[in-house]
Amino acid sequence: MNEFTERSPENEKDLFNLQHSLLRTAIERGFGILKSRFRSIDRKSFWSYETQVDVVLACCIIHNHIMEVDPYDFLMEEICSESEPIK
Repeated sequence: MNEFTERSPENEKDLFNLQHSLLRTAIERGFGILKSRFRSIDRKSFWSYETQVDVVLACCIIHNHIMEVDPYDFLMEEICSESEPIK
């Protein structure tokens, strides 16, 4: 992403790489938030792959519910103070 801070993408490949990088950063940040909130997904899992998928989905649902109830909870305040606001 640093290569595009001073100039805009010049072609379709540059634009794709920029968008891919932004998306990857957003996804990694989302998993970081989940791993901060739910420590059980922050370590090596002993569950089957199918169960791991269900656990991550359940964590996403619980996180979204918490955000609806209290969008300024302690975890999000801590994360937002360290980086840009979450959209």
